[in-house]
Amino acid sequence: MKTSVKLICMAVLAIAVSCAKTPSASDGKVSFRLSEDYTLVDVTKSNVSDYTALPDASAFTLIIRDAESVEFWKGNISDWDAETRIPAGAYTATATFGSLEDEGFDKPYFEGEQTFTVAGDQTSEVTVPVALGNTVIRVECTEAFRNYFKEYAFSLVRGNVELAKFNKGEDKAAFVDAYNLSINGTFTNEVGQASKISQELTGLAPTKAYTCLFDVDVVGGKTIILHFNDTVETIDLGDIELN
Repeated sequence: MKTSVKLICMAVLAIAVSCAKTPSASDGKVSFRLSEDYTLVDVTKSNVSDYTALPDASAFTLIIRDAESVEFWKGNISDWDAETRIPAGAYTATATFGSLEDEGFDKPYFEGEQTFTVAGDQTSEVTVPVALGNTVIRVECTEAFRNYFKEYAFSLVRGNVELAKFNKGEDKAAFVDAYNLSINGTFTNEVGQASKISQELTGLAPTKAYTCLFDVDVVGGKTIILHFNDTVETIDLGDIELN
């Protein structure tokens, strides 16, 4: 009887071992790296580092999806184990840093993706190109403008939400989503007359840096000139006298 029981137990154990999952010859391995392009498209071909600190590659989030867009893995790219076995097939790797919805000073959003194929019993090296996914906007004022107004401030606004405020002398740039933006301004001249403006900013695109340059019409005396994205907008201030 004892012998029969022992034989049965050995048979059950053999079945369990045979059913255990073992690496398949059709599985492969993948290692990832980032290829960062932090160049901005503007007149001076500037770099994102001119406006904020650049993130370390290890701070990016990595998402791996299969051909059906089903998420296979998500986490910090530095936590990915290159020894992980992946079933053979087609995949997409997406790398991101920050959030497009989080806007303001020092809030860059980087993104990029790369398709790749896993082959059986092979190791693939995948490079994911990443670039700025939001827009950089800064504000500058001419000397004539600064001479006319003792106090001034500007705000980037979407709807009723203020995304970034540029007080007098602010030289930082704001990182924002390139969608339905306006710039509002308030001014007070040397004799205490106050005025305000609101101007829509159009034609924005990701990976670009824009400058809102404000000037005054010395001859007309009642207008502000906005230079933006290769266009010039003349804004009437109404009854205020600038000269």
